[in-house]
Amino acid sequence: MGLVQLTEKDLVERTIQGDPNAFNLLVSRWEKRLFNYIYRLVGNRDDALDICQETFLKAYQQISYLRDYKKFQGWLFKIARNFSISYYRSKNQSKTSNVVENQQELDNILLRKYRETSGNQRKLEPTELRLLVEGALNKLNFEQRETVVLKIFEGFKFNEIANILGCPVSTVKSRLYLGLNQLKDILMMDSGEKI
Repeated sequence: MGLVQLTEKDLVERTIQGDPNAFNLLVSRWEKRLFNYIYRLVGNRDDALDICQETFLKAYQQISYLRDYKKFQGWLFKIARNFSISYYRSKNQSKTSNVVENQQELDNILLRKYRETSGNQRKLEPTELRLLVEGALNKLNFEQRETVVLKIFEGFKFNEIANILGCPVSTVKSRLYLGLNQLKDILMMDSGEKI
């Protein structure tokens, strides 16, 4: 049986036994999804790539400590989350203000374009809508943003999110509810009308 046909459990076991090709296949299965998750948390492609690489390196170094191979996905996302939090804590003020200025500039451009065409009843293109949602997502606090990303974009179940975040399911639901409401308010306020 070729490596491509192996289950995650088998690939984790082979990695622990010293097969680097097995881990490379795990990386190829998860890198796009993990990168998207990190990017939505940190909002910067280069930093997201760095954090993604650090996550896989740490996972490779620590994989022998993974007790339940079925939980590989949650374990991997938890490592990524920890690196993303460290990134936020280490980010200096000047970098933060530059990101905020760039985000505000992007928001203004999109908003102007939307308002110019909304009178003509033109709907937003998917790319424009995605940019508006990403901009609004970046305005949520980190805890709400990560909960919305894990549930809506990554499709995790509430108990899986609770495990990744290290909090009760009720907290996850509360953060999701508040985050989605705030996201809706931000989008409605930014557009001046319903999207």
